[in-house]
Amino acid sequence: MPAARGTPTINSRLVGLMVLFVGPVLLSAIAAVYFIYREEDERFQQGVREATRALAIVVDRELAKREAVLRTLSNSPTITKGDLESFHGYAREVAPADDAVIVLSDLAGQQLLNTRRPFGDPALPKTVFAEARARGATGTLVSDVYFAPFGKQWSFAVEVPVERGGKVIHYLAMGSFASHLQKVVDDQKLPRGWIGSVIDRQGNIVARSINPEGLVGRRVTEDMLERLARGNEGAFRTVSVDGTPVLAAFSRMPSSGWGFVIGVPVRQITHPLHAAGLAAAAGLALLVALLVAASRVARRIGAPVQAIYTASQSLGQDADLPTGSTGLLETDRVLQALADSHRSLRDSKELMEAKVQEALADAQRAQRAIVQNQRLEAIGHLTGGVAHDFNNLLMVVGNNAHLLRLRHPELKNSNALAGIQRAVETGSKLTRQLLSFAHRQAVKPEVVRLQQHLPELVDLIRPALRSDIGLRCTVDEDTAAVLLDPAEFEVAMINLAVNAKDAMPAGGELCFSARNTADQPPRVVIEVSDTGRGIEPDLLGRVFEPFFTTKPVGHGTGLGLSQVYGFATQAGGTVQIESEPGRGTKVRLVLPRTLEAAAAVPAKPGRAAARILDLHVVLVEDNADLAQVTRTLLVGCGATVTDFRSGDAAQEAFEAGLECDCVLSDIKMPGRTNGIALAEWLQRRRPGLPVVLMTGYSQELDQAAGLDLAVLRKPCPPQLLIATLAQHVGVAGTAPEQA
Repeated sequence: MPAARGTPTINSRLVGLMVLFVGPVLLSAIAAVYFIYREEDERFQQGVREATRALAIVVDRELAKREAVLRTLSNSPTITKGDLESFHGYAREVAPADDAVIVLSDLAGQQLLNTRRPFGDPALPKTVFAEARARGATGTLVSDVYFAPFGKQWSFAVEVPVERGGKVIHYLAMGSFASHLQKVVDDQKLPRGWIGSVIDRQGNIVARSINPEGLVGRRVTEDMLERLARGNEGAFRTVSVDGTPVLAAFSRMPSSGWGFVIGVPVRQITHPLHAAGLAAAAGLALLVALLVAASRVARRIGAPVQAIYTASQSLGQDADLPTGSTGLLETDRVLQALADSHRSLRDSKELMEAKVQEALADAQRAQRAIVQNQRLEAIGHLTGGVAHDFNNLLMVVGNNAHLLRLRHPELKNSNALAGIQRAVETGSKLTRQLLSFAHRQAVKPEVVRLQQHLPELVDLIRPALRSDIGLRCTVDEDTAAVLLDPAEFEVAMINLAVNAKDAMPAGGELCFSARNTADQPPRVVIEVSDTGRGIEPDLLGRVFEPFFTTKPVGHGTGLGLSQVYGFATQAGGTVQIESEPGRGTKVRLVLPRTLEAAAAVPAKPGRAAARILDLHVVLVEDNADLAQVTRTLLVGCGATVTDFRSGDAAQEAFEAGLECDCVLSDIKMPGRTNGIALAEWLQRRRPGLPVVLMTGYSQELDQAAGLDLAVLRKPCPPQLLIATLAQHVGVAGTAPEQA
C-alpha cells in the first residue's frame, strides 16, 4: 500500500531524529565549550591572582626583615650614650655588604652617619624620608625606588624611628640596591614568558623578571596606575610597558604600599581557546555522524578539564600536582603550568621560612651581644664608684702612716708601718686595674710602633716564665703604629702571660704576634695564644668580669683579664677571646691604627729644695677622714688650711672675699660645682691663683684640657702632694722626708 502523501519517510524520520539529537547536541557542545573556557579562564585568572598575592607577601617580608634588623639596631646603647662613632662601627659590622647601607639621621632628616662614608663626613645629605617626616609621617616608612648618589644604582630604603622614653630622638634607615629584590624575583622561577615585576607605592618598577636592565625605575602603564588607585588587588587585560599584550594581575600590601604584578602574555591564554574550538568542531562533526562518537569525544574533552580542576584544588598543599598526560596537549600545558607555579610557590615559602629563621637567629645573636655589653657596662659603673671610694680610704691610711713616721721617729724602721705602706701600694695597683676595666683610669697615650716595642716587652716577660714554656714573638714589618698608654699595655701583656703560664703547668708554647687586619678601615690586631688547658664554654662569657677567676683561692685576684678588657676599650678597640678545653686559648686585642708621629717624652720635673712655709691653702674635699688627715699633713709642713666639704661652699667663700695662696680640691664632689668647674671659675675670677686637683675617678679629666693646673691621682704619696703644691705656688720647699 502506497504511502499517503505527507507521511514521513524513514529517511526523513532518521534525518529528523538525527536533527532532533544532533541539533541540541550541537548547541550544547557550543555552549559547553564556551562555558568551560569561561570557567577555566576564571580559574586561571584566580590562580594568577593567588600567585601574585603570594609574591607580594614575599616582597613585604623582605622589607619586614630590614625593619627587624633596624629595630634591633635602634636599641643599641651606643645611641643612648650619644657615642655615634661606636655605633657607626657597629652598624658597619651589621651591614658590611656593598649593597646595604645603614643611615642614622636627626629629626629633620639630616644624615648623622652613613656606613658607606667615613664617620664625621661633613658632606652627608638629607635622607629620602626627610620630606615625608616633615609632613608628619610616623612609624616605619618604605621609600619609593630612587637612584642612589653614593652607590650609583637604583635603590630603596626602610626607615624606623629610634625612641627613648617614648620620645623619638633619631631615625634609623637601611638602604639596599634594587638588584637585591631582582634576585628575589629571579628565585621565583615564573613560567616561561610570564612577566613578574616588583612595584613601589608610585607604581615604579623596582625589579622585573624580563628585561630589568632597561625598565627598572620606569613607571607602569597609565591603566595599571588607575587600577592601583582603585584597590590593592585585581586582574585585567592590558599592554605591558614593553608593548606585550598581557593578562595583568596585581597585589599590593597595605602596610608598605609595595606590590607585585604578574603579566601572562595573551597568546598563552588564547591559544588553548583556538585548540578547544577545533576540538569542539571535530567533536560536533563526529556527533553529527554518530551520537556515540560525539558522546565519547565529549567525555574525552571533559576528562582533561576535570583533571585540571582536580589539580587546581591541590594548589597551596605540600604534595606535588599530578602532571601526567590528560589526552589533550593544551590541558597538559595548563596542568604543567599550574604544577610549576605550585612548586615555585612552595619553594618560595620554604626559602622565605629559612631566611626568616636566619634573620631571627642573627637578631638573637645581636641581642645576646647587646645584653653582654650592657652587663659589662653596668659592672664597670659599679666598679668605678667602688674604686673611687677605695682610693680615698687608701689615701687616708697612707697619709696617717706618713704622719706617724713624722711624729714618732722611733717608728722609722717599724715593720707594721712598712706593711701598711705596702698594703696601700698594693691597693693602689688593684684600684688602677679596676678603673682600667671601668674606663675611668687616667691614661697617657703615646704613639707606639709594635715592631720595636712588643719584642722588647716579650724579652722582659721571658724571665718570668718557666723553662718548659717556649716563647715566640712575630710582628709583621708593615704593622701600623697604635696610640695607647705604654704602661697599661705592658700590664695587659704581663697579665696575659701570667694567665698563660698558669694554664700550662706541664709546659707548652706562648706566642705574641701583631699584624694589620684586612678590615676597612684597617686596624691592628695583637694576638696572645697559648697551648694550655683552655676555658670551658660556659665560662667564656664571664672571664672579663672583675674578680672572676678559675684559679684556686689565693692564686689570682680575678683582675687580670678585666684590666686587659679595660685597656683595649679605653684605647678605642675591642678584645676577643677564643678557647677550647685541651686546645689552648687565643686573646686578640683589635686596636685602631694611628698615623701620628711619635712625640718626644718630656723630662720629669726635679724635686724642690726646702720646706713649704707660710702658705694659706684652701682644701676642698667631701670625705671627712681624708680632709682631716690632709689638713694635718699640710699644717705639719707650715701651712694654714681652710677646708670646705663641697665646691659650692668654697665658691661662696671666694665670692665673699676669701684670699689664699693656692687651692687643693677633689674632682668628684656632691653639689652643682665639682673640682674642674671650681678651677674654671677661679681662673676667670682669680687669674693666676694656683689650683691642684686630686681624683680617684678620672672620667672628667678630659674637661680639664686647657686649664693651667696639676692633677694628682689618688692615693697620692705625701711627698708628691707637698712637692706639687710647692712647685705651683712657686716657693722653694718640699715635704719632710719620712723618718
